[in-house]
Order: sequence, then C-alpha cells, then structure tokens
Amino acid sequence: MHIPRYFQMLEQDCFHMLKRHSFGQLISSTNGKITQTYVPFIIDQENRCLYGHIAKQNEQIESLQNADDLTVTFLGYNAYISANWYVSAEQVPTWNYQAVEIKGEATLLDEQGTFKVIDELSQFHESQFEDPWTMDKLSDKKLKAMLRAIVGFRIDITDVLGQSKLSQNKSVEDRQSVIDGLSSMQEQTNHRIAKMMKGGIAS
Repeated sequence: MHIPRYFQMLEQDCFHMLKRHSFGQLISSTNGKITQTYVPFIIDQENRCLYGHIAKQNEQIESLQNADDLTVTFLGYNAYISANWYVSAEQVPTWNYQAVEIKGEATLLDEQGTFKVIDELSQFHESQFEDPWTMDKLSDKKLKAMLRAIVGFRIDITDVLGQSKLSQNKSVEDRQSVIDGLSSMQEQTNHRIAKMMKGGIAS
C-alpha cells in the first residue's frame, strides 16, 4: 500500500481503527494464485495477532499456511470530497478514508480453538444489544454441525501499515471548508470523517 508521509498512521491508531472496523479482506497468494475471502476478525493487539474462521469448503484453506504472501486489508470510514468544497482554485474531487493493511503468517486451529473464535466473535458483537444472543442457545447437534463446516485460524502479525487520508496535505482554510461540506451532508459517514478531521486520525 502506497502511503504518502503525511497520511501515515501510527500502529496504535491502526489497532484503534480495527477495533471498530474488524471486517476484513483475507488475501493469500500461493504459487502465483491469489485467493480472497471476507472475514470478521478478532483483534488481539497485546499478542499481535488476528483470529478468524472460514468454511472448510473454501479453497483458500489450502493456501493459508503455505502462502507466499498473506495480507488482510481493512477499510474504515470513507467519504467523497467534492472539489466545490475547497477555497483554493484548481482543485479536483478526491476521497478521504482510513485503511489498514496487515501482513502475517497463518496457523489453522483445532475444533476447540475454532469454537473459541466464534464464541468470542458473537460475544463481542452481541454486547451492543440489551438481550444478547449466546452460543448456549444452540443445540449440541447444531453446534457440532457448524464446527464440522468451518475452521478457525490465527494470523501472527509481521507488519502493520495504515493510511489516514484526511486532507492533511491541504491548507487550513481548505480543510475547514471540506469539514463544513461534509457536515452539511445527511450521511453519518460524512459526519464521522468531518469529526476525524477536526479531532485527530483515530476513528
């Protein structure tokens, strides 16, 4: 990922973004063949690893542990920037966004490890609800059938790259004008980008 110096994110800001935007694109390359799967991840910053699971019928399983290159990409909040919002002349439309790229090495998990992954995933995402769904609501038969159909994996992180493109390369006047333009829009994502431009790069 090409990252101009004024858009570079600190590693701690990358992990902060991943806690909110943990649905990523798992990309592996083996002998010139590229495969990809969209996966919900558990972020373990302390141990510098990611956890996820995919279907056992997914051909990508064969390449995960032997991949020549293993990359996971995450896209955070993003918004279109109209050229009309700039104060300066001779500007063009662009896109403001946050994105993180993780590189690492994968290890497949056993059934117990796979269960832990899906249990932690459901606990994390269900915590937003007043009456959260829990794994114990599944019958043993259904649980065993599900575990036969999926496999969990751990990715030990070797590199973290992050880009936070929030008009840092523009003048103070242009940045404020873009913030005003974003704030005038109805979509909440535009408001998120405006807020990030005001107060820092971590979403």
